[in-house]
Amino acid sequence: MLAHVTDTARELMIFKAQTTTIPYAREVAEHFKLAAPEGALKDFGFWASVVHFEMRFRSIEHFIEKSSVPNILELSSGYAFRGLQHCLRRPDIVYIDSDLFPVVAEKSRMLQTWGIPLPPNLHLKRIDATMAETYPALSSPVSVVNEGLLMYFDNEGKARIMNNIRAILQEHGGSWTTSDIYVRHDTDTVGSDRDKKWGTFFQKNKVNQNYFASFEAAEQFFYDNGFTVRDRYEPEFEKLSSVPMLFQYGDEAQLQALRERGRIQETWQLVPRH
Repeated sequence: MLAHVTDTARELMIFKAQTTTIPYAREVAEHFKLAAPEGALKDFGFWASVVHFEMRFRSIEHFIEKSSVPNILELSSGYAFRGLQHCLRRPDIVYIDSDLFPVVAEKSRMLQTWGIPLPPNLHLKRIDATMAETYPALSSPVSVVNEGLLMYFDNEGKARIMNNIRAILQEHGGSWTTSDIYVRHDTDTVGSDRDKKWGTFFQKNKVNQNYFASFEAAEQFFYDNGFTVRDRYEPEFEKLSSVPMLFQYGDEAQLQALRERGRIQETWQLVPRH
């Protein structure tokens, strides 16, 4: 059941656990005893969702890998452990992995269960993205990243988050990469929501209303709130482990419908405008 926004972070692991590129996704799914619904692993709509979330994860990785900034602040990280992977590979960075308290506490328990010590350069922090006073003190440039946050807020809430991020970047330098550039679309188009739990949750939380009317409208909204787009992510389908499964279980009509729908989401790297 999806009762709270934090529940989505858990339930999305069903999709992410089907990939081989999202670190610890399968371990997280096992921790929560999550499994794909019966018949889902042969369902085109299910694999379309897997591809979407794998590509969204990859888009953030793309910009992290390109960055030379020593500090990374991930907002609303959910049950992603990208920070752990980066800190184990790169002892020269400082990674702040943040979310609301229930999520942060559960991630700490997972690490203890798995017997993985917290690297000294990884910090699990309780941060409410809308509340400036919960953000950490920084002393050098930072790459702020997030995926799956803005769609749960109306324009006023989005503006508060943007103001908090802009204040940090104006003081310390750096950039903000967000995968939350969604335009309004029919969530039933592909058909991965068999039991309608996602549709019900989205309706309850007005998610579709919180999407942008268009990519142009999104860019204008960011501009009005003090940001300009520095770069846009271009999909790297060849790096996604789930794409072959999409073609295996999709017929030509389904694949064509997916192509005709076009993009519903983009990932942008933004900087404060002067």
